[in-house]
Amino acid sequence: MSANLIKSIFNRRNAFIFATLVLSVWMAAASYSAVKSKEKINFSETSGQEFENESEDLDVPYVTTPMAVVHTLLKLGSVGPDDFLIDLGSGDGRIVITAAKEYGARGFGVDLNEKLVNLSRKYAIEEGVAKQTDFFVKDIFQTGIQSATIVTMYLLNEINLEMRPKLLKELKPGTRIISHDFHMGSWRPDKMVVLDMRKYYRGDTVLYLWTVPAKMAGQWQWQLFFQGEYQDFDLEIVQYFQDIRGEAYNQNQKLFIFDSVLAGDRIRFSLVSEIGDRMVRQDYSGRVQGDIIDGIVQLSGTVEPTTLKWRARCAWRMPAPEYLQIMGPNEAGGSE
Repeated sequence: MSANLIKSIFNRRNAFIFATLVLSVWMAAASYSAVKSKEKINFSETSGQEFENESEDLDVPYVTTPMAVVHTLLKLGSVGPDDFLIDLGSGDGRIVITAAKEYGARGFGVDLNEKLVNLSRKYAIEEGVAKQTDFFVKDIFQTGIQSATIVTMYLLNEINLEMRPKLLKELKPGTRIISHDFHMGSWRPDKMVVLDMRKYYRGDTVLYLWTVPAKMAGQWQWQLFFQGEYQDFDLEIVQYFQDIRGEAYNQNQKLFIFDSVLAGDRIRFSLVSEIGDRMVRQDYSGRVQGDIIDGIVQLSGTVEPTTLKWRARCAWRMPAPEYLQIMGPNEAGGSE
């Protein structure tokens, strides 16, 4: 073997070792950066209290949210990197900043206390999430919330009730809403979490989670082709937030839907009707997209269970004020 060949092999080997070393160092640095970015934030329980006097004359006073509640709230909402979180009454910004720092979410907060908004911006810079977040001095009722995939609130019951029509009107179906301590009247929450907070300020606290339902109230029509003939269906749905019930009509038969579930833009229900000379159970499931539902229907009671594609169209909608249910029975400010 010539000296030049040996030298060439040696040089290539050294280059390979050097490249491997550089790659290892880069991967270690990237791993460290990723771990560092996921470090938990620990806001002080007294953060922003020096500015609480500026909130005394506002509709909602400034009260810090313990970090134990912040972390539970974000887990309850299944916050992730694809989320855009809007915090209504954001205080020192801890919910938006924690969502960005620990979960990779984007978002903004609004508050009428300018000093708290400035403090939030300062914290966002310090935590390295200023590009993912923003904070504004703004009235929550004048804030556009259409971009949110999750909304958080720590307001009051009466403010929540005033806010409810705006939430239902502007937010997309499937958007999650989480309220700390205060409910929204007759709109029942989908989930509730109670936390023991005696360590911080009192006996317990509660988190409420709602998912904005698709607007289903009205008449929906579809057609199925089965056993060589078309079956026409008309379904009239009555809706009270995420709770639905309905009557369907097929071949002069009046049918009642059952096992109905509306979760965001996903709907599921069943009915039984006569097809041919036998009763056939139909289990419908689909996704609501405006005036269209696309999904499948599973038929049982036939010789072999059958799955068909299903598309329903909205022929008529209940007027919006009836659906929005601005105030329910026994709620402050009025009745239905």
